[in-house]
Amino acid sequence: LHEFELPQQFRFEQPPRALATTHVQALLASIDRSTAVGRRDHALLHVMAGYGLRPGEIATLTRGSIDWQEGTLTVEQSKTSSVLVLPLSPDTVEVLRKYDDRRDSAPLDAPLFASAQPPFGAMSPCAVSVRFKVHARRSGLPITDASAYALRHSFAMRLLGAGVGVKLIGDLLGHRSLASTSTYLRIQTDMLRDA
Repeated sequence: LHEFELPQQFRFEQPPRALATTHVQALLASIDRSTAVGRRDHALLHVMAGYGLRPGEIATLTRGSIDWQEGTLTVEQSKTSSVLVLPLSPDTVEVLRKYDDRRDSAPLDAPLFASAQPPFGAMSPCAVSVRFKVHARRSGLPITDASAYALRHSFAMRLLGAGVGVKLIGDLLGHRSLASTSTYLRIQTDMLRDA
């Protein structure tokens, strides 16, 4: 049995690199918002980039996840089976209001980001990832090899650069251990130079 090749753990394999803030902003700006699908995609990528959500977490958001009075977004974090209530920035409120023009008439359990093609209903996590790839390709930016998770990594690096502690970043990302968070946070040359 010792001659059999055993499965290898990729313990030291690194996750996708974070995108530069300028690339994230340029990606969002490149999305055509003249159509309903464009407004939906812009809103979902804006929320992913601004709050570090996983594609699966985006897919489970409902219209009831937004409390317009309090200005909060409630996210069910699947990996930790916890609920996170996040304050919405004024920019995010504006983006969501422009996208969700049916907020007064749609039921609260309706998906926030619905599929534009049959079968209608909530977008799947895979569909969210595909929409990122479509817009990354259309943007003309050098990010075509990135995945939707790059927005999550960008969020973590932006918080680290702003001086937010690793524990709080891990809590926002829904991690159970600091080891998980540390794989998201790569020390960049600029950070070393500043230090």
